[in-house]
Amino acid sequence: MSLFQPGRQAFRTHPHAAGEVCPLCEQPIAQDIARKIEARRQEQDRAAREKAQAEAAAAAEQRILAARMEAKQAAEVAMAARLSEFQARLAEAEKAKASAEERVLATRAEATKAAEAAMAVRLTEFQLRVAEAEKAKASMQEQMAALKEAQEATVAARLQQLQAALQQEKEGAVLAEKAKVLKLQSELADMQRKLEGKSANELGEGSEVDLFEQLRAAFDGDRIQRVPKGVNGADVIHEVIHNGKVCGKIVYDAKNRNAWQNEFVVKLRADKIAHAADHAVLSSNKFPKDKAQVHYQDGVIVAAPQRVAAIAQLLRDQVVRMHELRVSKEGREQKSMEIYAFITSEQCKQLLDQVEAQAMRMLDLDTKEQEAHRRLWDQRKKLITSVQKARSDLVFEIDRIIGTAGNGPEETEAA
Repeated sequence: MSLFQPGRQAFRTHPHAAGEVCPLCEQPIAQDIARKIEARRQEQDRAAREKAQAEAAAAAEQRILAARMEAKQAAEVAMAARLSEFQARLAEAEKAKASAEERVLATRAEATKAAEAAMAVRLTEFQLRVAEAEKAKASMQEQMAALKEAQEATVAARLQQLQAALQQEKEGAVLAEKAKVLKLQSELADMQRKLEGKSANELGEGSEVDLFEQLRAAFDGDRIQRVPKGVNGADVIHEVIHNGKVCGKIVYDAKNRNAWQNEFVVKLRADKIAHAADHAVLSSNKFPKDKAQVHYQDGVIVAAPQRVAAIAQLLRDQVVRMHELRVSKEGREQKSMEIYAFITSEQCKQLLDQVEAQAMRMLDLDTKEQEAHRRLWDQRKKLITSVQKARSDLVFEIDRIIGTAGNGPEETEAA
């Protein structure tokens, strides 16, 4: 609080020490007295400020209390008004509820009548739909039968195409298996010949027929002839046809004996010269000592029956290429010796073994594919049976709703 505030008593004459100036009388005062006076003045100012703040806070609190009382009174008045309004609305709601119940009862009666009429109409429509469903059922059965027939025809056609595509590949594998059978048959024939005393000519007859059929199946476009029995010459003459022209000739002999004879090669070599053939192949179940499967001797290739078709294919390709290139006779003989060396080489034997192995694998794949088709057909049959069962259940449920169902779906199917 300032010393110059209004209403303060006038200052009286008072002594001062030297060194300071009194703020009231501007007379010099002592320094310690001046500090005391200033501290007292600041304390008075702080006390005045605190008093003023306390008075302002008390006044504000009084105003808040008054506002709260006014708000409480206003809320009580509003609550009383809302309670009166709610009671009035509740009475109106009771009246509306009673009126609504009356309308609901009337509406229910009308709805019952309308529902009965609609039910009659829907029942008529349902009966019509049932009749249509019966017609659709018959049509579906016809379509399924046609679809099944078409699928079976498609599968059959696909199988036929696959069989046709794999026919040539199968033949090599079949020939390999056939060679095994022929080996067993050869051993059996040897035993039978010993038992029955059959001649060599009689034993060779079957092997000649097999060789002829094998070559004719492998080279459909060529001219393959079997020399009649009793006529001098090779057993089979193979004329290679390319672009409608004869490119060369291969002669074959088939021997099914119980022992090897060098005369087989001598005789076929003479036939090769007599027929002016490019190559000569001897199909034999017996070989010289330490030889097997494929052997070259004196201008003649000696091969096991199961290898004849593959070797004939190699020789035929060589004949066609030499013809297209118009190679001289000396050149042909040189190329023939080269191809003979290759045919009797270990590499060629390994390749032929691979061909036979792959052919067997293809046969296995064909067998597995047929088994897979059979499994697919079994699954399709089960699905068709399930569809028929579901359709039977559907018809039974419709009959049950209509009221014409007499038996369960199982009994209906049995009937």
